[in-house]
Amino acid sequence: MTPETPEAPITSQILDAAVAGYSFTIETEAECLSVAVLESEHLSMADPQISTTITQPQNPAPSNSNTLFGAAPEAFDGNRVKAQEYMRSFKRWWTLNEEKTIFDILYKRVALCLSYMKGPKVEDWVEAQQEYMNERKREGRLPTFNSHWRDFEKAFKDAFTDIAESVKAENDLKNLRMQGSDIDTYIATFTKLLKMASYDETEHRSLSLFKKGLPNRLNI
Repeated sequence: MTPETPEAPITSQILDAAVAGYSFTIETEAECLSVAVLESEHLSMADPQISTTITQPQNPAPSNSNTLFGAAPEAFDGNRVKAQEYMRSFKRWWTLNEEKTIFDILYKRVALCLSYMKGPKVEDWVEAQQEYMNERKREGRLPTFNSHWRDFEKAFKDAFTDIAESVKAENDLKNLRMQGSDIDTYIATFTKLLKMASYDETEHRSLSLFKKGLPNRLNI
């Protein structure tokens, strides 16, 4: 009995048929699978650019430690009515980001506040304030000096606070009196009016006005 010749693997049969120029019929699912594998290997060898790749997840973008929290103030165009709201909005923004370099360094804080002041009514004033700061910096004042922000805030109030409002606050200060024993309300009201009148708390006239409003039993 003649032993049966073992059948060549399906892949070998396909290759032999391809070389000889013959067609080859695939009959079983196993053969179909073999053909699929063979075609994949053949394409990879024929064109190295054709390959199966696994997309690796990209590393997340590093967090920016300088990103500022909260909403920046709306640009100030020199409208006196909106001056106080602009400064209050800027200070709220500053409070949220007080540890950031842009706010921690007083020179930069002023420059940032100036950058949100735009328009023909303020552009000359903004330029003058920036040049004033630059001049003081050249004279040796460090960017961290408290005077940068203190002087800028006073200049802003002097330039854009409603004069009528300031005069009214000054008159209210002169007429303010403590009611009964409510010292807390008196101090809170006095402090608010002091700021509205652009008075410095350390000025002698501020102390005099404060003492004037106290009852005789507390006046010193």
